[in-house]
Amino acid sequence: MSLEDKLAIHEVIARYSYTWDAKDPDGFALLFTEDGVWELVAAGETQPQIRMESRAAIRTMALQDFQGRLAGVTTRHHQTGIVFDSLGVDSARTRTMVLVTRQGASDAVPWLSHTGVYDDQWRKTQAGWQFVHRTFRPDRSMSRTAQ
Repeated sequence: MSLEDKLAIHEVIARYSYTWDAKDPDGFALLFTEDGVWELVAAGETQPQIRMESRAAIRTMALQDFQGRLAGVTTRHHQTGIVFDSLGVDSARTRTMVLVTRQGASDAVPWLSHTGVYDDQWRKTQAGWQFVHRTFRPDRSMSRTAQ
């Protein structure tokens, strides 16, 4: 894997934060392959609490969240500490630490919502590097409303 590929993956990770925090369901979904998976595996669990399979399902989840529980809420996904666990010509595996803040309309300042790690599987496609599978593993148990 070239340095160019590593930088491209870093760019997609940044776009994940920017598209979600901007409430852009289309841009967010395009970060995933057509058969992409997004899931949340609760702390101490082995099976996903939430699992979205396909770019269309991921887009629908995002749109519902933006129009529902996150309406009027500003989120910020601070992703850092990206580690490449495997590197290939057209696939990769990474881990990324995340800290998420939220701020509602009546909140004077943002507050820490949750922290955790994203485990990612990547594929290099004609559109560039995309998530094949992104698993969020929060550090502590959390309810759906806390995401």
